[in-house]
Amino acid sequence: IPDQAKPLLTRLVEESQKTVASYQTVINFEGVKFKGLIPATFGTETARRFQNWSKVYLKQTAPDHFLRNPKNKADAFEREMMQTFATSAPGDRNEVFSKTIEDEKSVRVMLPLYYEKACLICHGGPKGERDVSGYEKEGGKEGELAGAISVKLPFP
Repeated sequence: IPDQAKPLLTRLVEESQKTVASYQTVINFEGVKFKGLIPATFGTETARRFQNWSKVYLKQTAPDHFLRNPKNKADAFEREMMQTFATSAPGDRNEVFSKTIEDEKSVRVMLPLYYEKACLICHGGPKGERDVSGYEKEGGKEGELAGAISVKLPFP
């Protein structure tokens, strides 16, 4: 890990812990099955906290046919990268893609997210059926592109 990244990663972990701590009362409440802290909520809240401190753009996004939260709609760069992810060979699926943009004033980094078995409880089938959070299931399949984590790092 580059030395410049260490304070950012440390702070990201701290903000992640703050997000979980903010849900602790609900998490510990017995008799309630759905606690509201799903991966997307955790990611969005942690990203907001981290971005307020660091000014680093960080969000989860998804292809339009899987998008639940309009605030996470992909921009042009994210759409282009997700098209690449969707057609990548299984061996390439752990790659992180990056590109310098905006007259070399920032770098964009994207990490693809593919559906795993645990994801399909909410995002699998049957398509249209309500999941535990009240959203309609998308009919996703294991190994299919679910979305990506998008990062934009400004150069000093």
